[in-house]
Amino acid sequence: MTPLKIYFGDLTHDSIILVSDTIPINIGFIAGYAKKLFGSDIEVSLFKYPQAILDAIRSDPPDVLALSNYSWNSNLSEFVSSQAKTANPDVVTVQGGTNFPHEPSQQAGYLAGRPATDFHTVFEGEVAFANILRRIFETRDNGTGLYDVPIKGTVYIHPSTRDSDDPILVTSDKPSRIRDLDDIPSPYLSGMMEEFFADGQLTPFLETNRGCPFKCTFCHTGADYFQKINMFSTDRIHAEINYIAQRASEQGIVNLHIADTNFGMYPRDREVCEALYRTHRDFGWPQQIMSTTGKNNKERVIDITGILGNIFSVTMSVQSMDDAVLSNIKRSNIKLDHYVEVNKHLQEEGRNTNAELIIGLPGETRETFLRGVEQCIEAGVSTATIYTLMLLNGTEFQSPAYRKSYGIKGKFRILPLNFGEYDGDRVFDFEEVGVETNTMSFDDYLYLRGFALLVETVHNGHIFEEFFRFALSIGTSRTQFLRRLYDNLEDAPRTVKSIVHGFMDETRSELWDNADDLVQHYQQENNYKRLINGEVGGNLIYKFKSIGVARAAREWVEYLTQEARKVALQSLKAGENPHEIEVEIECIGDFCQNKSRGLLDATADVGPIEGAYTYDVVGWLSAEEGMRLKDFACATPVKYVFSYDNTQLRTRDDLFKRYGTDVNALSKIVTRVTSLESLFRKIITADGEGVVLQDTNSDRFTRYAQSH
Repeated sequence: MTPLKIYFGDLTHDSIILVSDTIPINIGFIAGYAKKLFGSDIEVSLFKYPQAILDAIRSDPPDVLALSNYSWNSNLSEFVSSQAKTANPDVVTVQGGTNFPHEPSQQAGYLAGRPATDFHTVFEGEVAFANILRRIFETRDNGTGLYDVPIKGTVYIHPSTRDSDDPILVTSDKPSRIRDLDDIPSPYLSGMMEEFFADGQLTPFLETNRGCPFKCTFCHTGADYFQKINMFSTDRIHAEINYIAQRASEQGIVNLHIADTNFGMYPRDREVCEALYRTHRDFGWPQQIMSTTGKNNKERVIDITGILGNIFSVTMSVQSMDDAVLSNIKRSNIKLDHYVEVNKHLQEEGRNTNAELIIGLPGETRETFLRGVEQCIEAGVSTATIYTLMLLNGTEFQSPAYRKSYGIKGKFRILPLNFGEYDGDRVFDFEEVGVETNTMSFDDYLYLRGFALLVETVHNGHIFEEFFRFALSIGTSRTQFLRRLYDNLEDAPRTVKSIVHGFMDETRSELWDNADDLVQHYQQENNYKRLINGEVGGNLIYKFKSIGVARAAREWVEYLTQEARKVALQSLKAGENPHEIEVEIECIGDFCQNKSRGLLDATADVGPIEGAYTYDVVGWLSAEEGMRLKDFACATPVKYVFSYDNTQLRTRDDLFKRYGTDVNALSKIVTRVTSLESLFRKIITADGEGVVLQDTNSDRFTRYAQSH
């Protein structure tokens, strides 16, 4: 019998930039499990790029098409399914992924809008997809109907009723979870992922366990189904890390994604970190690791991930700092004093931390959210990442009752850069976001979005850290200085004002009351050209941060200098010399610009820069916060050389090669580095005595590794 031809796709839009840039281990798991069960009875091919799978469908149509369904590729997968139906009307189309409702009433409406999708799997896909294949083979053998009896782990509209006034939704029991995950063949070690290293464009993806013990309402893993944690064996993980390291290093790939929802929370994660340390030492990979760290057991997370030094940032996700809001979303955080302790400990070790907060959670107000951001920043986090609430399928935020109880109102927007034209058809993927509740108005939402841009541009990444240290030295807290900068933006240089106004204009205009109007608008030629040209449709926070850093760093320094001067003069103590304050601030501004010169500029001169300073700025930055720069005055000017080392140059080359150099590419790069500080120029004394600041990665990495 002819083998069943199956095409698997984890597709990404790539019209402007490769948006979802990870190696598709998700379809590798499902394809590998199917191949293990059905052997030579099936023939599998895996795809990442849309045009490649469309070409394959036209030239050699599959019998089965299985595509991932996430918010960023949902409509793209449906479009490809429709093309497969045209090429082969008998093709069986399957989708699976997180972008699917849990309630049958919502599933019916969802599938009604996807006529090219025959089956949708629910939750984990390996067993459910195998059940579909088993039914297909049974149908072949005895002629029974493919859709006559429910298939465990799937949901579908019976095709005989799809066009009727009363379509029948066929549901089934949830699929069994695979407890011993090693039952799923490794897509790396089996060779399935080999082709995805070839062009050097994709980031390796590693999964060490599945499941999450937490029940957050905004996340699909909050479902009871995922409460138990199942794990891959450490032997397998170590083998995969070694396999990836050899290939990634050959291609000059520097980063790694870890798919776990709570990495570092389990004792055996230490072994994973030790394996990654060894490949960093032996192959120079990875240089950057992106992962979500555990939501409790923070001491263990810090201890374990410390093996990897500053290439691994600890995520201190809080979502909100308000107890009532946390109760509404079924979440709890560590106590604030403990949070401060943890961050202080990480700071002392020279490591970065990232706090994550979400605008628009039920019960949050403008002031409680601002207070939460301020608490995180004052606790010492390196980065406070502020997200807009996504009203995702598979979460309580798609429940009408849940929305009504908190007055949640949503609007639609293009998912950043997730659109494209394929064989003459334009496809758009979009998301619904929360912009209003019964405790937060739409105007509050806009205000907080503007504040989020300021935090991301000025605070996060420590690009302008010297100004915050100066503010602290004159009795002004970091958040007081941030609030001042936000409140006085109309006094900023024209370029800075233009950036902020542009962000606010796009924040308003990107939102649509319904998805149909959004699609109709962007289908029009002029509007679509604006998308393709990068004028609209990007990640606004990172887009405008990138513009500010790459094209207006000097103007931002000018604005911070202006406001720091005002604060200092207002707090001038008796006997203090205003001129000395001016000299301090000018020194800080020059130092700040030199350390970050060329940061996101692929055309910049990467040669060393030398500067002479009347203060020991490095000594001041290394000292305890709150000390005045004037206390570090030098009898003879100190000379520093600001330069990139070879590792940084290699990282820059990889990032610009893979993502590009336009503003949308830069906004992607900002999300793909563990710490923006790792890309600052290193600073050495002019006599070459060695690294005295920004000893990113290498020195810290070795110190942490030796301590474990």
